[in-house]
Amino acid sequence: LFTVTVPSKSYIFQIVNHCDRTNLQLRLFQYQACPFCCKVRAFLDYYGFSYEVVEVNPVTKAQIKFSKDYKKVPILSSNDGTFTDSVLIVSKLATFLRNSDRELSSIDGDYPMIEALNDKNEFVKCYPQKYVVYPSKTQKSEEIAADREERQWREWVDGNFIHLISPNVYRSLSESLETFKWFSEYGEWDRMFTYSGRLLATYVGAFMMWLIAKRLKRRHNIDDERKAMAEAFEEWMNAIGPNREFMGGSAPNLADLGMYGAMTSFSGCAAFRDLVIDGSPIERWYSKMRNAVNNHEGRRLLEKRTTMLSK
Repeated sequence: LFTVTVPSKSYIFQIVNHCDRTNLQLRLFQYQACPFCCKVRAFLDYYGFSYEVVEVNPVTKAQIKFSKDYKKVPILSSNDGTFTDSVLIVSKLATFLRNSDRELSSIDGDYPMIEALNDKNEFVKCYPQKYVVYPSKTQKSEEIAADREERQWREWVDGNFIHLISPNVYRSLSESLETFKWFSEYGEWDRMFTYSGRLLATYVGAFMMWLIAKRLKRRHNIDDERKAMAEAFEEWMNAIGPNREFMGGSAPNLADLGMYGAMTSFSGCAAFRDLVIDGSPIERWYSKMRNAVNNHEGRRLLEKRTTMLSK
């Protein structure tokens, strides 16, 4: 049903779901261990989309020179447009899955951009509706409540949990270097970049992120980064409660996929080993999520859309 190939030096891998007939020709420009990119990959894998992955050099960013106005990752290109911002990418694709009568490009208008003042009194672009997934029909009250909870915890992942990652994985210069060496291995930089490019990305990246992590720790008032992340895991599991497997109930929802994706971004780091302890509630949830994503357990929604389009 699914094949994974490594046919070109232009991308790490290509995943093909032979039941995906959307013909979107998705190509994800990413850093392999970026939490925002990992969120998008978790979504694509869970729902069974076919896509290619292009690893971007974190220092030169040569692979996204085509993007003139947007220099962050992830960027998702398709034959129906190019999309940016991990939250918008997931919300638009989720709306696309729910609405078999709509093309991906037509969904853009559901997410208007406005300019607003940030805390530095600067005008920035923002998308007030970006966490909304539009249904195909009128919803029942319990569905509305479930969507509201999903949005709440998607925002929590982005606004709270992800801010804890950098202070934990770049806690010291040695830990930052260890993290970047894992990035190099996990992202297969030896195949994607030259030897000098790998050294530049690893050592310059480790030093820069160590400095940035110290600044982030001050900005978010984090005293003990390990304790803060342990408390975040506890908050997440308390929200799921004892009677649900996932935040989405018996199956993962977009909040589950976001949290799981963010956690995979540092799964090879010391912080993960220290905090995601075998047998702990967060480890059991993470293992169930890994199985659901790796087995593409949400693929029936994509295949249902494909079947409806072919009729």
